[in-house]
Amino acid sequence: MEEDPTNALRRAVRVADQSCTAYSILRDRFTRWARYLDLSILLISAWLISMVFVEPAIGLALSPRSVPKDLWIGLLSIGAFCLSLVQLQVNWKGRGQAYGEAVTVLSNFVKEQRPFIPSVDTARAQEAVLRYRLITEKLEAIPEAQFLRLKRKHKLKILFSRHLDTHPGSSLLVMRVIVWWRDNRQSVRDPNILREPRE
Repeated sequence: MEEDPTNALRRAVRVADQSCTAYSILRDRFTRWARYLDLSILLISAWLISMVFVEPAIGLALSPRSVPKDLWIGLLSIGAFCLSLVQLQVNWKGRGQAYGEAVTVLSNFVKEQRPFIPSVDTARAQEAVLRYRLITEKLEAIPEAQFLRLKRKHKLKILFSRHLDTHPGSSLLVMRVIVWWRDNRQSVRDPNILREPRE
C-alpha cells in the first residue's frame, strides 16, 4: 500500500532534519582533521626551514640532543612528505566541504517544507517528496558504521534543546548522565525491548 503523501512529506522532513545533524557532525569532524593535518605540515615545514637557514648553533638547539642535526632535518623532511601524501589520499578537506554542502541543501529543504506540513495538499506533498529523493541521490552518503551514533546524537540534541527551553541553566553533562541511566536501566529491566515486533 502506497504511503499517504502528507505522511511521506512529514517523514522526509524528519529524516532530512536528522541527516542535517549527521552531516553537520561529519562536516565539523573532517574540517577539524584537515585543519590539524594542514597545521602539522606547515609547522614541520617551518621548523625545517628554520633549521636549514639559521646558524649551525641554532640548528643544533632546534634538534633533539640524541639526534644529529642532519638526521633530524631528514626526518622532518620525510615527515612533511608523508603527511602531504596522507593529505592527498584522505581528502578530509574535500569531504568536509561535501558534507557542508549537504547540510546547506537539506536545511533549506526542511525550512521550506516544515511550515506547509499541517495544511499541505496532496500534489504539493508529492512534489516535495520527489524533490527530497532527487536531493538525497546527489548527496555524499553517511557512513553506515557511524549512522547509529549520529542518529543518537540527533535525538539527544532534540531532547536537550527542548529541556533547555524551560531549564536554560541545566548542565549538559548531568542531562547526559540522567538520560544514559534512564534508558539503559529500562533496557536491562526489559530484556525484550530490542525484540523485533511480530508481523
